[in-house]
Amino acid sequence: MTYGEYYYLVKYDMKLVDGSWIAKSPNMKIPLQMSREEASVYYTLKFREYWKSLNLTQK
Repeated sequence: MTYGEYYYLVKYDMKLVDGSWIAKSPNMKIPLQMSREEASVYYTLKFREYWKSLNLTQK
């Protein structure tokens, strides 16, 4: 999980309760920010797995 994905999950789970925003803390350590090269490798692999999981066949 990347730093950006972590904060997206935190923001996605926020709820407005009695006029205050409440966020649950995820049960994980905050990941470190990746370098541009590390992020490109991470997302390349992630998208390859995603497209593979769709099981699309070309005709």
